[in-house]
Amino acid sequence: MPVPTLNDNVQVARSGGISFLTFPRFADFKAVRHAISTRLGGVSGKSFGSLNLSYKVGDEVLKVSENRFLFEKAFGSFSRGLVYPQQIHSDIVLPVGRDDLKTMKPGEPWKEGDALMTNEKNVTLLILVADCLPVFFYDPVHQAIGLAHAGWRGTVTHIAPKTLLAMSEAYGTQPAEVKVALGPSIGACCYEVGQDVKGQFDEIFPWSGEVFTPSFGKQWKLDLAQANVKQLLDIGVTEDHLTRSNLCTVEHRDLFYSHRAEASSLNSTGRFGAFLMLAD
Repeated sequence: MPVPTLNDNVQVARSGGISFLTFPRFADFKAVRHAISTRLGGVSGKSFGSLNLSYKVGDEVLKVSENRFLFEKAFGSFSRGLVYPQQIHSDIVLPVGRDDLKTMKPGEPWKEGDALMTNEKNVTLLILVADCLPVFFYDPVHQAIGLAHAGWRGTVTHIAPKTLLAMSEAYGTQPAEVKVALGPSIGACCYEVGQDVKGQFDEIFPWSGEVFTPSFGKQWKLDLAQANVKQLLDIGVTEDHLTRSNLCTVEHRDLFYSHRAEASSLNSTGRFGAFLMLAD
């Protein structure tokens, strides 16, 4: 199945039957390998069709392993340098280096947390998502990267700006110099939440009213991506260094998995991946 042209911020790459997305404005792909996998080109069946990359959603282990192998062939070798956290919707940022890779078990998540960062080459950071927002960070001055997983809980606890602040403390990253890319996530068109969620935003963010629009009854539509953008602009990221995919996982579930739209008590759904690595 071909991947259609998406928008000016997103480029579609194809290799070995696998399609994935990159952000041309974010970074030179030769220096900073980055990608968003799609759900196309894998071997998983049923509700996991077809390139599910998560072992934790009930898919067959051998099929997930084959999917990861297929994506590795397309994206480039990461089997000795791949790290991904046990995502818990937290504000925990994990620094990782090549020495840490020795402590990891193949096919298993590392530590609990929702963001990773490194300044070492050939360490591939991975976040798995199916509606939550993957946020990419690249510091071209200090040659450091970060990758965050921001659902509404992570957004309330400032996971994206905390990733950038952690990079600043560890590597000297300055917000005005860092480049940021926002991957596909559930869009404001489709993300309906209750008053309890809105209330938490209202308590914390003075601009909360700018990222919610009324829906039916006591429900609200949340612009998850814009809520993260607002936080990043507040700490000094510049608008010209921001790249938005502007892709909703619900509206584009032919390309991406959507937990909100697809999962039920009877069926789970897969996860697509956000990958980031400083290359040689």
